[in-house]
Amino acid sequence: MRLGLKADNLLERVADWFNLAPQPLAHAFFGMMASRTLMAGVRLGVYQALADGAATSEALATRLKLSAEGTRSLMEALVACEAVERQRDGRYRLASRSKRWLDPRSPQYVGAFLEFNYAQWDWWTGLEGVVRSGEAVDIHDFAPDDPRWRDYIHAMHQLARLAAPEVAAAIPLPRGARNLLDLGGAHGWYAAELCQRHRGLRATVLDLEGSARVGRDIIASAGLSHLVTHQAGDILTSDLGGIHDGVLLFQVMHHLTPAQNVALLRRIRGALAPKGTLAVLEYLREDVQAPTSSAPLIGLHYFVTSGAAAYTPAEVEGFLDDAGYRIESSRPIRHLPLQTLLIARLD
Repeated sequence: MRLGLKADNLLERVADWFNLAPQPLAHAFFGMMASRTLMAGVRLGVYQALADGAATSEALATRLKLSAEGTRSLMEALVACEAVERQRDGRYRLASRSKRWLDPRSPQYVGAFLEFNYAQWDWWTGLEGVVRSGEAVDIHDFAPDDPRWRDYIHAMHQLARLAAPEVAAAIPLPRGARNLLDLGGAHGWYAAELCQRHRGLRATVLDLEGSARVGRDIIASAGLSHLVTHQAGDILTSDLGGIHDGVLLFQVMHHLTPAQNVALLRRIRGALAPKGTLAVLEYLREDVQAPTSSAPLIGLHYFVTSGAAAYTPAEVEGFLDDAGYRIESSRPIRHLPLQTLLIARLD
């Protein structure tokens, strides 16, 4: 996936072709405005209101207790972001392509992730200091009752809902599998999807207390507590329990150093059945020689928020090899751009 700007007319295309316009300025200025505009649509209740039907900016301002002029400007900006459409009668509605993502009633709603961007925005304000010092924010060091845990885990849950069916269908578990361990699984949604696909399978999610509390609520609200239980602990030091038919290590590696990854994978060996499945879901960055894309921005995000890194496929293969695993398959996930699912077994 590549980050870019679209020219609106021939003159702008010519300007871009001959490098006459300062694209770095456009990325910084318009990127900032687009991001915050989409975030405001959630926080101010615009998408919720439009989900009930089209409305004028004046009607929205009254309903949401906003200023008339500010609401009008915001709605026009949301049109520019292709989140909202303006009808011929002057009323606004959710854009046809964005409705599935921005209508709170949609199973694909991503409003919690947009809301979580307020916390991520704050973390990125410290980018320069993190780059200078090498000391990251460490987003997993919050107190268990910090409200940011709720925003964080609900945001990750919304992404997981999009991809869980595809991911679960691609994970081969041993015949008659009974026990699944989800390390750092937070919301537990991937584990829940697997348990619903495999009769008799039960899962334990091991994660930090703040994350486990929110995940426990998510699973309970879905009526799946009989399939998935949450256990508070540190995946690097806590007991991993008995022998498991499958272990999920999803979006964890980028938070750890190479040494921590190898050590964790070796600990998993002792908790995995001889014919068990280790499933790793991870963003894998391209080799430095690969064509440029927006992917390195995610690598920088991981550095800012955990002090670790996005690893290449070769690096992850090295971690697994050092810990005594062989990779059985590797596939990109369509519903989670830039994410790859690796299936590994004991060597």
